[in-house]
Amino acid sequence: MKKITQALLTILIIGLVYLAVFWSGFGPDEKRIEITNEYIINDHWNDKYNNAIQIDKMILLDKDLDVFSNLFIKNAHYWDFDKSLTKDDSFTCSYWGIKSTKEGKVFFNKNNGWNWTVNGTEQPILGKLENSKWYKFSKLLMNTKFYTYVFVDSVGQTHMYNVNKANW
Repeated sequence: MKKITQALLTILIIGLVYLAVFWSGFGPDEKRIEITNEYIINDHWNDKYNNAIQIDKMILLDKDLDVFSNLFIKNAHYWDFDKSLTKDDSFTCSYWGIKSTKEGKVFFNKNNGWNWTVNGTEQPILGKLENSKWYKFSKLLMNTKFYTYVFVDSVGQTHMYNVNKANW
């Protein structure tokens, strides 16, 4: 009986240590996508494949799509961005290649060592994302139905909303 109690106590302690490490941030890292008005970090990119990005400026159709309103905050995960936003043909840019990123970031307002395709022409720098504008980021993952909608507010802070339409 004493050995069983000791074994159960040992298992409990090991389990608690594992949970403490896992929940504290020292466990396995999840891949992230971080977008600011100056750069993007995408842990899904690597030196072999999946180094692509497309950015489309969007036009707001639905005035209820206000990232600061209670209606939106309560329903953000269920929001139909396709009905609330439409593509603005004045700005579409993309990159596809295998060039490594500097410091794990791709900058919009600095030269990354390659050219963006912006509205059909190549240029090395995009510039910061505009304040008070919506953007749709795509081709960030191998999943072609994954999009990140980004709103840049009036002070340049970004608000990201991921949409995965793979199962729709």
